[in-house]
Amino acid sequence: MTSIIDKIRAETEKPCELFPTEGQIKENDRHNRHNRHELRGENQEELNPEEISKFVSKLETYIQMGKENPGIYANAEFLTAAKAVYRNDPESWVRIRVAIKAEKPSGVLLSDIDEAVRAGQSVAQESTADELVRLAQGSGELFYDDTTRDGFITVAGETMKVRSLKFSDWLSYAYYRQSNGSSASDASLKQACGTLSGLCKFEGKSERVYLRAGKHRETGAYYLHGVGDAGRVVEITATGWRIIDKAPVRFWQAGSAMPFPEPVPGGDINRLWELVNIPEKERPLVLAWLLEACRPDTPFAVLELSGIQGSAKSSTQKRLRTLIDPSSAPLRSIPKTVEDGFVSAGNNWIMSLDNLSHLSAPMQDAFCIMATDGAFAGRTLHTNADETVIQIKRPVLISGINSVVTAQDLTSRTVHVELPAIDTRLLESELDTAFEAAWPEIFGGLLDLFVQTLAKLPTAKPPCELHRMADFNLLGEAMMQAQGDKPGAFTALYGENIQESVSRSIESSPVAVAVMQMMEESPLQVVFTGNYKELFNQLLKYKADGEGWPKGPEGLARLLKRQLPALQSVGVIVGLERGPKQSNKGRTITIKKNSDGCDGRDGCFGQISAGEEKVTGGGFISQDEKPF
Repeated sequence: MTSIIDKIRAETEKPCELFPTEGQIKENDRHNRHNRHELRGENQEELNPEEISKFVSKLETYIQMGKENPGIYANAEFLTAAKAVYRNDPESWVRIRVAIKAEKPSGVLLSDIDEAVRAGQSVAQESTADELVRLAQGSGELFYDDTTRDGFITVAGETMKVRSLKFSDWLSYAYYRQSNGSSASDASLKQACGTLSGLCKFEGKSERVYLRAGKHRETGAYYLHGVGDAGRVVEITATGWRIIDKAPVRFWQAGSAMPFPEPVPGGDINRLWELVNIPEKERPLVLAWLLEACRPDTPFAVLELSGIQGSAKSSTQKRLRTLIDPSSAPLRSIPKTVEDGFVSAGNNWIMSLDNLSHLSAPMQDAFCIMATDGAFAGRTLHTNADETVIQIKRPVLISGINSVVTAQDLTSRTVHVELPAIDTRLLESELDTAFEAAWPEIFGGLLDLFVQTLAKLPTAKPPCELHRMADFNLLGEAMMQAQGDKPGAFTALYGENIQESVSRSIESSPVAVAVMQMMEESPLQVVFTGNYKELFNQLLKYKADGEGWPKGPEGLARLLKRQLPALQSVGVIVGLERGPKQSNKGRTITIKKNSDGCDGRDGCFGQISAGEEKVTGGGFISQDEKPF
């Protein structure tokens, strides 16, 4: 009886016909036209992601077929697809191999499949890749972070992403030293890193790995990683701070990260204001943002700096970012796509974007997600059904001449600081030198303030309701109370900042401005009742020149819903009818002035007294009359 391994060997070693018939030539031409990617996989040419995706999809289908038909594992097409994935995407091959192991019939040996898949592989390449994998496994510990879905390895106390240039360089150098001067090819390194990534995910233990700022789950202590060239750690608690050689939580370091200086105990945070152009009134907001950036367990407020040309926006932004997350590239331009934004955030603790002139709606939504522990999801490369999720929570710092935050959801999460024009200018090199000299003392003062804030936090209660970013609000309250301010001082300052941001966002929306103008011209409490088409026609006379005006009722509906919180905050109540439509004309919208505390939610618009006039899409009507 022929075994599975005999069939596999027969397929891989079958000699080709020297003189094929004319019919075979035509059939081969047809096969080549429709399945050229299969031959490319067999000939070990590098495949593009779309081709690899097709092979992965085929293998997933073959695995299901193999439950009932074990002979599928000896099929030539199965072997071609398996070899292509094994050689071009080792990480996907590890995942496929795990699936084969779980689903194959007991009579099919995994070692036979491995032998057949590796048939035809360059002996040197296979040997080098295997040696690299064994070298990494013997040098460090492999594990996997479920939060970021990344594989990591810790070698000699340093943790590295397996899929990173830093680890690839280390592995290449380690192999060179071990092999007495032999070098590993790029193909072998790629294959080894892919295999190790798969081993991390499917065989390594799960453990949280932090970037720059971390927290111990049990003790509640906070940590800042990267003090000095040795990569020591600052431990911060409510009783004090200290520098330790190794933290009880894992950290990895991005390629662009730079070290902190040695902080000075009893430092002076006020020296910061000599080197950044932050108005005195907004300084508590900026300090609270800096402290919040040290806490990876809470949502982050977004800090936006704006000001005219010459207000030192970039200089100020660079030093604020450097204070918490030193980097060789502290200022970045806006990413081209949302996915690029998440990738950039994944390699930087602070998302720092400079000189923005516009922020698209998708990017504003992305910043909301980044600030509050959301995720970006997309189709995994080389697959049809798998999804890649990038889960990121980061402090966001942006700057521009004008405020670019217009979406209400982001506005309510943003601290906006308007920078004044500066009178005296210094050379950037002079400012850099001054900051480098003062940095240790400023850093020590910030840590002292963080300790005082953490000590005050359990008892810091404002006399009024917290704003939307409640964790940030409460931290600011604790900070200002620890400095001797009265309870509620920070909440009032933060609320005023939010209200100013809301006003700016209304001014940037042509629809919101038109609604406000309509409200101002009407002497009535109920200004409008009708559907979106009628409202669109009514607002046309308030349309301003420029961009941003909707093309029709549907666009108006989308823009108006985005502005509902802002309009409500300035006394404009927009009530949207819920439930089934009243008629084929669409849902009814009611716009009224807020004079009785009603917020327009759940169909509440207050009571209209008998005989009171209101406006509809058709014009003025009395309470007991129909539109005319």
